Amino acid sequence: MIDANEVLKGMCEKYQAAVNANDSVAYGQLFAADAIRIPPGSEPEHGPDEIAKSEQKDYDVAKWSIQSQPIDALRIDERWIYGIAQVDGTAIAYADGTTNSFKLTKTWLLHQEASGEWLIKRQMWNLK
Repeated sequence: MIDANEVLKGMCEKYQAAVNANDSVAYGQLFAADAIRIPPGSEPEHGPDEIAKSEQKDYDVAKWSIQSQPIDALRIDERWIYGIAQVDGTAIAYADGTTNSFKLTKTWLLHQEASGEWLIKRQMWNLK
């Protein structure tokens, strides 16, 4: 049986590693082929390539560093998990060194693919 909390914890670790490396390729690999990411105040982004390109725009202007902690996980069935995580982070602008701190609540709909890998199907978040 799936331990939804362990799956969410693993995704938080992979997500944190990709963002802290400012690696948009690794970031995009966290998303399923039909994933949708909905940034606050922006249009939805579809698929890992579009999501990675959007993420790279952030990495082009600042060095990002986060801590991602699971808050709650709900197993919907054997291959679907709804997860909520808290993110605390900083972004240091390359242009002038300005540091911005932020807190986010991320929600993920995670799916276990045929390969056995858990990927993000849907991602939304809000700023605290």
